[in-house]
Amino acid sequence: MELHQLRYVLAVSEAGSITRASERLHLAQPSLSTQIRKLERELGVPLFERLGRRVRLTSAGEAFVAHAERALREVDEARRGVEAVRGLRRGRVSFGVLPSAGARLVPTVLARFVREHPGVEVHLREQNVSGAFEQLVHAGTLDLAVIRMPHSRDGLEATPLVREPMMALLPPEHELAADPGPMPLRALADEPFVGMAPGYGLRDLLDASCEAAGFTPRVVVETTQLGTVHGMVRSGVGVSVLPRLCLVPDVTTRPLADRHARRELGVVWRSGPPLEAAPAALLELLLADAAAHSDDVVTPADLLAEVPLRP
Repeated sequence: MELHQLRYVLAVSEAGSITRASERLHLAQPSLSTQIRKLERELGVPLFERLGRRVRLTSAGEAFVAHAERALREVDEARRGVEAVRGLRRGRVSFGVLPSAGARLVPTVLARFVREHPGVEVHLREQNVSGAFEQLVHAGTLDLAVIRMPHSRDGLEATPLVREPMMALLPPEHELAADPGPMPLRALADEPFVGMAPGYGLRDLLDASCEAAGFTPRVVVETTQLGTVHGMVRSGVGVSVLPRLCLVPDVTTRPLADRHARRELGVVWRSGPPLEAAPAALLELLLADAAAHSDDVVTPADLLAEVPLRP
C-alpha cells in the first residue's frame, strides 16, 4: 500500500467516477484503474461498486476512506513540520557552555538567536569540565558545546571560537597592583594562590601556566565557585590567574607577559551527519560574535566553509 494509492481512492470517492477522477489527477484512466485494482487485490476486498460509468464505495471502501483521510492528513502535517524545522520556524537545539565563558560569550548570542527564531527551543546546559561536554556531544545529548581546546575525544568535529590571554588577579593593596603593564607570571612564584578545585578546567589552566613559567603554584584555597576566587583575591587571601572572559569589573588585574599564558575556546559537535538547521544557525551566530572577544581574530566565513550543514 502506497500513499499515492490512498490519494487515488479518495479522488475516485469524491468524483464518483474513474473518468472524472483521472481528469482531476491528470492521470490516464487505465493507470488509475490499475492502481485501484492493485490496492483492492492487496486488501482482498473491493473498495468500489461499479455502476456503469459511476462508482460508489462499498462498506469496506467507506471504512478504508475514513482511515485514508486521517493518514494523509498526518502525512501533510509531517511534511509541514519538517519544512518548519528546516525553515527555523520550529525545532530545538541543545547547547552546552562552560560557566567561565557563558556569562560573557553566550548571552548576546542566545538573545539574538531567540529573537530571530522564536519558534525554536533552546536548551542550555552548564558544566565545569570540558571532557564531560565532549561525552554529551558524542552521545547526542547535546548538539553543540563550548569547551577548552583542544578537544580530546574522537568522533567530534571542532572549530576555534576565542583565543584569549590569562590575567593575573591581585589584591587591591598588593605591591604589584600599582603598575598596570604586563608582568611575568614568574613574579607570583612565591605568592599564595586561590584556585579552582583539582579536576576543573580553570585549575588545569592555572597549573599549566605556572608550570610553563617554571614554578608550581602554592594554592592555599581551593573552591568550586568562580565567584569565590574573585572574593578571596579581593580580600587579600591570595592571588590567582584566570582567562580574561572570567574577570569581573571590581577585581584588580594585570596582563601577563608570558606568551604561553592563553586559553583557546572552541565549539564541538558530533562527526558524521551534517548539522541540522537550528544548531547550524546557532553556530553561525557564535562564530560571528566570538571575534569580538578574541585576541586572534577568527573569521566566521572561513570556519563555516569547513562545517557540514544539512540543506
